[in-house]
Order: sequence, then C-alpha cells, then structure tokens
Amino acid sequence: MKLFNFEINIDKQNIAAFFSNRKRNIILIVLAALFVINLILGAVSEHIVALMPEMNGAERWSENHRMAQISLYFTEDQMVEEDGIKRLEYNLEKKMTEVGITVETYYDLDELPANENNQQVIETIRIEDMGEEPKGEEKGPKLSDLYASCYSAQGLVTISFENRTAENVNAIGVGGDFFIIHPLTLVAGSFFDKDSLMKDAVIIDEELAWQLFGSSDVIDQMVSIGGIPHYIRGVVKKDTGRMRKAAGLDESYVYLSYDSLSRYGEILSGRTQSKEASEDGNTALTGGINCYEVIMPNPVDGIALKSVKESTGVDDKYIYAIDNTDRFSFFSILKVIKEFGTRSMWGKPIFYPYWENTARGWEDVLGVLLFFRILCVMILVISLVIWIVHLYRHKTWGSRDIIEYLADKKYEFESRRRHYEKEKDLL
Repeated sequence: MKLFNFEINIDKQNIAAFFSNRKRNIILIVLAALFVINLILGAVSEHIVALMPEMNGAERWSENHRMAQISLYFTEDQMVEEDGIKRLEYNLEKKMTEVGITVETYYDLDELPANENNQQVIETIRIEDMGEEPKGEEKGPKLSDLYASCYSAQGLVTISFENRTAENVNAIGVGGDFFIIHPLTLVAGSFFDKDSLMKDAVIIDEELAWQLFGSSDVIDQMVSIGGIPHYIRGVVKKDTGRMRKAAGLDESYVYLSYDSLSRYGEILSGRTQSKEASEDGNTALTGGINCYEVIMPNPVDGIALKSVKESTGVDDKYIYAIDNTDRFSFFSILKVIKEFGTRSMWGKPIFYPYWENTARGWEDVLGVLLFFRILCVMILVISLVIWIVHLYRHKTWGSRDIIEYLADKKYEFESRRRHYEKEKDLL
C-alpha cells in the first residue's frame, strides 16, 4: 500500500504542476481547438455533400444491394441521338449479364423493384425490340428493372404566354427517369416521365412562373414554345446559393422532353443535324445529347463505371465518365488536392450541365476543407507522439514498479471481495 500512497502523492504533485505550467495549458488548449475544428470541418463537408441530392442517388437506392450512380458526358463534337442511347443501354444490359448481374440475383421473382418513394422503375426500351410489333406483357421483373437511367441535352427555348415572352430561356431536354435521378423540389404540380404519351409537358421554376404569370399557381396553363402549345405540369423551386448560381442557376430553367427541345428549341450541348419536316411542319434536330446518367447495381467496386464506359463504344477521348457514389469520399477528394493547379486544365470540350458544374465546384471546396482537416490531424498526432516520448524519457518508474503496483491493486480487490462476502454471510 505504500507504493499506492506514493503514487497518489505523485498525482497531486503532477496536478499542481499542470495548473502552474502556463505553456503546457496553452498547448493543450490549442490541441483541443484543433480537434474541435476538425470535427466542425467534417460536419461542414457532410452538409455540402447533402446539398447535392442529384449526386446521391445510389445512397437512396442502396437499401438491399450495392448500387452506383454513373454520370457519362460526351464531347461537343459527338452527335449522340436517342437511338444511340438505346444501343448504349442494350450493350449495358449485356455487360450486366456478363458480370453476373441478373434479376434472379437481385430480386425474388415475385417482387418488383421500387425506389425510396415506392415508384416502380420505368422499363428501358431495348434496341433489339425497335421496329417490332408490341408483344404480350412479360410477367415478373426484367433486367431493365434493376436500374434507372436518363439522358439530357442543354439548349435554349422561347416561351410565350398571351402578351408576355421569355426569350432564350435555359432549357434541359430530358428523357428517361430524369426526375427520379434529379429529385427537384416541387412547389406545385408533378413531374412527367418517359411513359407520358404526350410530349408537350414542361416543368418551369418559380422565377419563370412569376415572370410569365405573376404566380406559381400555374398548373395546366398553356404556353407556346416555337409556336406550339405546351402545358405546365409542375413548378419547381430553384436552388440558391453562390455555387449554384455560378454553375448556371442564376437564370431561369425549363425542363421539357428532348423531343420538344429538338423540334422547337436550339440545342447547344452537342453536334446536331436537321431531320426531315415532321408532321406539324417543323424541322426537327437530331443529336445533341451529351449527358447520360444511370443508377445500377455495383457488386464489385468499379464494375458499374467500367460497364457504362465500355457500352458506349466510343473512345475515351470523346467521353468523360465518373462514379458519383464515392465521388466525395476521402481518397477521391485527396486526388482533387493532388491535382491542384492542373485540375482546371481540361482538354475535352464538354458542355457541362449546371449539376455537374456544381459538383466540380464543391469538389474544390471539399479539397480545401480536407487539406485543413489533414493538417489538424497531423498536428494532433505529432503532438501526441512527442508527449508520449517525453513521458517515457522522464519517467520516474520502471517495469518493477508497475508490477508491484498491479499486485497491490489485485490484493486490494481481493480483500474487498472477501470483506463483502463475509458481510453477505452475516446477513
């Protein structure tokens, strides 16, 4: 017990020395502040990632199986048509089968996959079925039920309502499951999907609604695009913030079918050519699709990205593909830091949509935050190592003292246990 009492005295002396050592107190306060700063920067980083729901689709879908969200962009010199997207998805389904992604593997045959809102994934048209007569409805889930995909082109349209006109409005011509992958915030109305028989539905943002109608309550109102009637299906809230505005959301946007954009608007995102006059007498464009997105099974890291790239049949110098699933992970942002100074040297002419510009901008911010987080952790680790070395070099005890101290503690514990048992027997 003597050793134990000696240790208590040493502790009291150390405590007194601790509070009297001003330099040590300052160092500990600084280290504690660095630890708190690291936690705050981590929370800020998570908040930033949460600001981009269009990049977190795989997380929303990965309830039972590992999923990946892939974004594929074509250079502006490529003329990508809707038929090209169908060929891509036909090749993609073959790739999925080759790597063991099958309906039987992922779902019970009596079940149909659904997203987080219990909306059934829309079937993808296969290239092999093009031009054939409709067949009887297949029973049970199909391979196309395992993924959701969309494509889009960017351009301009002029929208008129009575005596009001909004010229050269930024337009996104979409196809597929665009509004499943891009969960925009609805203010009123609803979205449209690829199953819609009519291609005259449009979605506008609040700012454009007020500009044309002086209200956001404009569902089913008719507007004219290229002299052709279109109907407002929904009104969405426009995302705000410095990064969103810099990415292109400083102006109004309209979302319409790719068919309407190609017929009645101007496509800027890729090479196009005119088609023969359509039934309504207007010349339509073909091509200009520069963005393809898919949320699909990813049983092995990187297999989804590899499958999508190979399914294009296009050389890598004409495309840019990225897996958004781990885009903002530690190692991915670390790569952004390593590319500092060269990241802006982009040799591929790609017309990025606003959501990709937003992601690239936030990647740079996350890189800065991660740099300071790493700096904080390094300082903490180095300080801890120095403190441990200092304690070891100035230790006033040896291994024998530790053994005697532990033996003393063991004796104390056994004595108390025997005393407790005696009191229990007496009761």
